[in-house]
Amino acid sequence: MANSHRNNTITAQAFARLGGEKQLQEYSKIIFQLLGLVIDFISADGETLRISRGVNFNSYCAALRATPAGREICSKCDMDHARAAAAERKNICYACSAGLHEILVPLFDSRGEYIGAMTSGQFHLDGQPLFSRENVAELARGCGLDPEKMWKLYRRSITLSALQAEGVTGYLEIIGRHLTGIRENLILMDRIDTPDKVAEIKKYVEKNCMHRLTVEQVSRKFYLSPDYLSHLFSRKVHVSFHRYLALCRIIRARNMLAETSLSASEIAYASGFGSISQFNRAFKAETGRSPGAYRRAERGRAERKTLEKTVRPC
Repeated sequence: MANSHRNNTITAQAFARLGGEKQLQEYSKIIFQLLGLVIDFISADGETLRISRGVNFNSYCAALRATPAGREICSKCDMDHARAAAAERKNICYACSAGLHEILVPLFDSRGEYIGAMTSGQFHLDGQPLFSRENVAELARGCGLDPEKMWKLYRRSITLSALQAEGVTGYLEIIGRHLTGIRENLILMDRIDTPDKVAEIKKYVEKNCMHRLTVEQVSRKFYLSPDYLSHLFSRKVHVSFHRYLALCRIIRARNMLAETSLSASEIAYASGFGSISQFNRAFKAETGRSPGAYRRAERGRAERKTLEKTVRPC
């Protein structure tokens, strides 16, 4: 049960990352502009994850799914056909309960287990029979909707030719392979014994904290994703990557304040801070004192120690 929940979480993370990729967002936008379709993903548990963030869906389907009865009808139809595609292990183009067509491309992990399906969104398929006005009216009344309005929305749904539907299927296969690959990488990274890697990352940050470092740069060096590196740090080190980097810089600055005559501004830049104001804020937030006050206190302590060594009691 725990593994299943973890794998579902990773599937969600993979899809979220996929949706955040600028190139795929642009591809999805182009598909919508060309064909009026919004691609989607339905997990093995029936959870829908939306690359379009919930906009531009078919108005007819959106109206149905906004009602309890319509949502139940559509969800059952989605799951029944997703299970059928998974069982047959092949892509399907089916007529849904609301009189439209949809494409499902089932996805499987490296062990052959079903993880969900890419979906095309709803459309009329050229050459296939349509619902009659009475069919739509009956469905609308059952969901408490206006039959005439729903008929207009139904007729307004886009129509794809068989060739266009085939092209959309190929497009979903490509995205599905990408999603599955991301998911596999996340699962692999989750299983890696990480203590040594964390120690190496910490050592690298401590050695290079005076330079401009970002999560993206460090993650590339250690062959991790930025999200995973951030997660790893929070889980293993118990502080965020950014806070750890700031602490390394402050420790370096403290040593320089105590041991050199460099100005606060010179120390700020030599420690990796972008500006003196940023340095002052971060230093005071962590130590409770300004850099100047810290330096005075350290020099006073050093002078007292020197005096104690020089002046011995009689």
